[in-house]
Amino acid sequence: MKLPNIQILRAVAALAVVFYHDGIETNNICTSTGQTCNYNFWVGAFGVPLFFIISGFIMVMTSWHSFGQSGAPLDFIKRRIIRIVPLYWLVTSIAVIGIIVSPSMLNVPVLDPLYIAASYLFWPVSRVNGLVRPIANLGWTLNIEMMFYSVFTVALYFNRVRGLILAIGFLAGMSVIQTMGLFGKTGALQSTPLNFWADPIIVNFIMGMIIAILYRNGMRLNLIEASLLVAIAVIGILLIGNFSGFLDALPEDHVINRVAAMIPMLCLIVAATMGPQLDASKAIWRVGLLVGDASYSLYLIHPFILRPFAKLWAKLISNHLPVWSFTALGIALALAAGLTLYLLVERPLTNYFGRYRKNTPSQLSAA
Repeated sequence: MKLPNIQILRAVAALAVVFYHDGIETNNICTSTGQTCNYNFWVGAFGVPLFFIISGFIMVMTSWHSFGQSGAPLDFIKRRIIRIVPLYWLVTSIAVIGIIVSPSMLNVPVLDPLYIAASYLFWPVSRVNGLVRPIANLGWTLNIEMMFYSVFTVALYFNRVRGLILAIGFLAGMSVIQTMGLFGKTGALQSTPLNFWADPIIVNFIMGMIIAILYRNGMRLNLIEASLLVAIAVIGILLIGNFSGFLDALPEDHVINRVAAMIPMLCLIVAATMGPQLDASKAIWRVGLLVGDASYSLYLIHPFILRPFAKLWAKLISNHLPVWSFTALGIALALAAGLTLYLLVERPLTNYFGRYRKNTPSQLSAA
């Protein structure tokens, strides 16, 4: 079965990330044309933790009856590879071509063959500016996702209780060790990949898994309870925005930053999963559900739309239209590109490669 509320939240998460980067590109236009503006769409930063909680939830939901079953781990990782790899490799190839054709389109030009190989293989490596990012910049979240999938694959070799304890305990332990600085530049277990994979943001996976466990054990909320949680989430987002100056002064992966972003998203997911579901048959939700289906394509492709469009705007259009109109048009173009990529590339690719694995029943659409 599908939970319509989760599909809508996937759309919200993807659009939030688009919104965030759209603001960055709008500011870049202002800088390059000598204008003064501040389009800081900080709320879009909540999109990634929202995605991670959803991922943890869906992995447990789809695998609930698979723990300890023969062939389940292999089938799980096959499904994840089919879902993630083909489109990501395609987008990474576009980025490589972009580097060759127009290096200025990327903030950090990278031509090292080992770096390119690491980007394709989801292996965390540092750019020359010190950031641990692959060529397709947003692929950093997929590097963390692939670590999570690997942990979950191992967990599936055990029965449900042991497997979930193993996965949750491993992720929590990694996060604690990273927070203690033991994976850092001078830590006892110094390692760029370990430090990156153990970013406290992985606690969002744990929260999603726990929500799925509670859901599977029958926990539900009525409309009033779910609405109250949504209200708490909104208040939490506003409070975080009020303290954004303090949070921005901390490192991106600081535990305070990660927990602050997680709490309101956790409230949203609990409300969405445990509360009453939207009626997916109603026309009013069809666009949102479609964008939810296309969220992966939208997430990956939008930087390749916004950045060239921003450069074109700065050179040819900025003297004729107000900069805020770029903000609206950029989101519209990114959304159109994401839906097109999903319908013409992602869905056909997934269906094509999906024919080569054994069909197994699942209880929820995989993220």
